[in-house]
Amino acid sequence: MKKITVFSLFFVIFCTFSTIFAEDDEKLILAVMEFDDLSGKLPKEMLSGATEYMRSAFVASNKFVVIAKERQETAMIKKMKAESYKLCNDKNCQIPLGKALSADTILRTSINFFGGTYTITSELIDLAKEATIIAAKEDYDGSDRALKIAIDKLVEKIVKIETDIAVQEKKPQKASSSKEAIACEYARSESNNFAWKTYLEKYPNGECAAEAKEELDKSACKTAEKENSAQGWKEYLKEFSNGKCKLKAQTTLQKLEIKEQKETESQEKTENEKHYFNSRADEKLNGIFSGRWNLGLGIAFNTPNKVGLSSGLDFDFKVFSKPYGRGAGNLFIGAGVDLRYWLKTSSEGYVHSEKYSEKNYTNNLINIPIQLNLGYEFKLSNPTLRYFGIWFSPGFSFDMDKLKATPVVAKANEDGTTTVGRLKYNKLFFTISFSWELNTSMIFKNGMLLNIGFGGNKSKTHPLKATKDNGFYDHWIKDTWALDHTFLMIGTGVIF
Repeated sequence: MKKITVFSLFFVIFCTFSTIFAEDDEKLILAVMEFDDLSGKLPKEMLSGATEYMRSAFVASNKFVVIAKERQETAMIKKMKAESYKLCNDKNCQIPLGKALSADTILRTSINFFGGTYTITSELIDLAKEATIIAAKEDYDGSDRALKIAIDKLVEKIVKIETDIAVQEKKPQKASSSKEAIACEYARSESNNFAWKTYLEKYPNGECAAEAKEELDKSACKTAEKENSAQGWKEYLKEFSNGKCKLKAQTTLQKLEIKEQKETESQEKTENEKHYFNSRADEKLNGIFSGRWNLGLGIAFNTPNKVGLSSGLDFDFKVFSKPYGRGAGNLFIGAGVDLRYWLKTSSEGYVHSEKYSEKNYTNNLINIPIQLNLGYEFKLSNPTLRYFGIWFSPGFSFDMDKLKATPVVAKANEDGTTTVGRLKYNKLFFTISFSWELNTSMIFKNGMLLNIGFGGNKSKTHPLKATKDNGFYDHWIKDTWALDHTFLMIGTGVIF
């Protein structure tokens, strides 16, 4: 009886340990790799602590046989150069390391930063197939606390999926079929490109392959629609040559290519224009303020003073600018002052509606117009002639007119004879008249300008009074002298 009891106890202990070791044999051997910080924003201490925390979380799950950190580092030093250990962040390095550790799987984890959010992504890689069998990701705000919560969620997801796979494998069905079904359900639950691509990489001809391709097609179409660029639609057609958005992609791509071609041509034209728009004229007129000095020669139409000289200054302020394209140019408002002297080129004059052609008739006229300026300077693509402008300038003119004349007059005597004498006129008039001018300007690349303008003055009239001479009095000369005149002015100058 005693022998039977001892044997029974030994048998129970043996069965218990056999079960434990059998369960351990069913567990995957996992090597947790160091976190890869793709954002470049996280401190090394945080990454090291996060890796160790994830390793301990998988240990606590009791679903994996987790290789200790010390053993992992020892294997690394043996298999590779010690100094390259810190750089072991890609598959080409980590897969050989996992095999050196006799692991079934490795866990690669990376952290990225995009759109103001950190994203942690983990991939469980089957070393025999060198393929990702489980993947998951979580977003967090970059803090230690949020990172801890994200790691807990990742571990929970991966453990759950691995557990479901293990349960399915124990059922009387093909292992590959059960794994595929779980991978498909996971992709559906995640419903993102990463999950569907992971499924297709592992099961390119699986039962959910068509669904995966359709979901990726729809997602790529939405992305292309949102971006709405020729490059985006080209990438869509390259990946989904027979996708559901094929017709829309081709139509939109054609329109966008035509639009981009026009924009390219416009940019090339703009660049060509910019090549010209670097002269002194452009430098001055493209500023807020600009000035002009001009010197002109004028011809009057309805005054004895037929020829005049003019010199003036203008100061203008730019209120609008269109740099390129049709109608490109600058709109200015400003003010200016001129000094005009009109020479007496004819001895003819009119007093009391009678014409005098004597050489002793002289008149000197000076105008000082102060005017407002409103004009638009059109930009030209000609490398020499840079601008063509149209200006209108209304204002007031301060006028000085000195009239000097000694017309001959005659007086009948009682005896029938006639006495001839002269009346002397020597008068200086000061008036204010309304003035206006409409002119065109041509500005060359060196800042020189050419003006052609048409304008005039409108003034009141002045009575003429004679002085006594040889006993004659002005008892009949009652006419007036007016300063009205119109003129054509051609000038040159420079902008500053």
